[in-house]
Amino acid sequence: MRFLAVQPTGSALSQLYSAEYFEADYRCGRAAASSFEGEAFVAENRGLLDAFESLGSPGRLLDVGCATGWLLDDARGRGWQAQGVELSEAAVRFARDRGLEVHHGDLLDAHFPASSFDLVYMGDVLEHVSDCRATLAEVARVLRPGGHLYLRGPITTHSLARSLALWGYGVLGHVIVLREPPYHLWEFTPRSLDRLAREVGLSVMISRQSKIPPGRSHGSKTVLERAALAMLDSINLPITLWANAMGDRIVWVAQRPAGEVTPAPGR
Repeated sequence: MRFLAVQPTGSALSQLYSAEYFEADYRCGRAAASSFEGEAFVAENRGLLDAFESLGSPGRLLDVGCATGWLLDDARGRGWQAQGVELSEAAVRFARDRGLEVHHGDLLDAHFPASSFDLVYMGDVLEHVSDCRATLAEVARVLRPGGHLYLRGPITTHSLARSLALWGYGVLGHVIVLREPPYHLWEFTPRSLDRLAREVGLSVMISRQSKIPPGRSHGSKTVLERAALAMLDSINLPITLWANAMGDRIVWVAQRPAGEVTPAPGR
């Protein structure tokens, strides 16, 4: 895995997630709709809840990084007891104004009781947190024995184009400088996620990669760079589809083993 060498913390981190972020930069600018537009997420949330319910009946759900809370809304309509955690003051205010139960801050300072939840969902979140290992350890603590973590998010540098680009930078001895707000503090691979799971006592059940189709590229790129990226992505797409390899997105499900003793906070 890779990480940002100099990372924002505390108030500097929370200030990144203003209302403007949820209007334009939410999901790296790849979401066509603002996070404040609930109708844009109905179909996506229905699919997520179907996936959750394939793991067990509706129970106690925690959405870590719940943004404006649309998944919590839809989950309550399906019989889930749903709570959220969100760092953004603007998003928390918007969710609470609709009667949703959302903790303002991060998971570590929420101090939920041990074994509180049947399922914890993290959607495009783990790469944003200051301490990814401590966050997953806290997920393991608040899950009931037999409960599930359902995670999805980017594994961008795992893809063919990004791997080749990083290799090229290394050969040329160039330093990579981030020229945009430091939203992603970590870049995971499937292997690094699996190792994190083992370290915090979770068992991996599903690790399914996907590839964003060639098209609009993120960030500032020349015409030549965009053409090269599109060509490599066209090669990458069938490889990911057929071999579950070189993806740039992942759905990853882990379980806290049934009968396990609850770990102490900060394990």
